[in-house]
Formats: sequence, structure tokens, C-alpha cells
Amino acid sequence: MKEENVCVSCDELCEYLENEVKPGDSVKLSLGRCYIPGKVVTNNDGILQIQVEGETIRGLTSIDVEKIKDFLIEVEHECKDGKCTLEAKDE
Repeated sequence: MKEENVCVSCDELCEYLENEVKPGDSVKLSLGRCYIPGKVVTNNDGILQIQVEGETIRGLTSIDVEKIKDFLIEVEHECKDGKCTLEAKDE
């Protein structure tokens, strides 16, 4: 399993989420002090529907990554090919 860590702009992070994240993949979104782990159910042009697998909060939610891009600190994306961690950098 390949592992990659990269620093990207908020726009590049949104572009990656829109184009690379597929249903069935696992994602962990870090938004400020909020951490959202879950399995991707659908990805419609950057609007992720995620089955949240947190200790406190569980259930299905939709997240429009374009609207939250300024709050994204880090995204961990895990799929069958490997794991990629993208850290947002200041622009």
C-alpha cells in the first residue's frame, strides 16, 4: 500500500476531493477542531455524502467541500491503492 503526504492549497484540496475520492473510500476530514471520520457513500462534484463513523456522532451526512474549504486543515484519504494525507497550506 503506497502512502503519500503532501501540502496543497485549499482549492487543490477541493479539486482532489472532487476528482479522486470514490464511493467506498474512507476519509478523515479535519476542520479546525472538528474531526470527521467516515466512509464515502457518494461524491457528486465535490459534495460528499459520508457515513460518519465517529465515537460521538454517527450517521449519514452531506458535505459540500467547496463551502468548507477555508476551514479544512487536513484530509486523510484511504482507498484500495493506498493512503494519501493532504495538508492545507496558507495561500
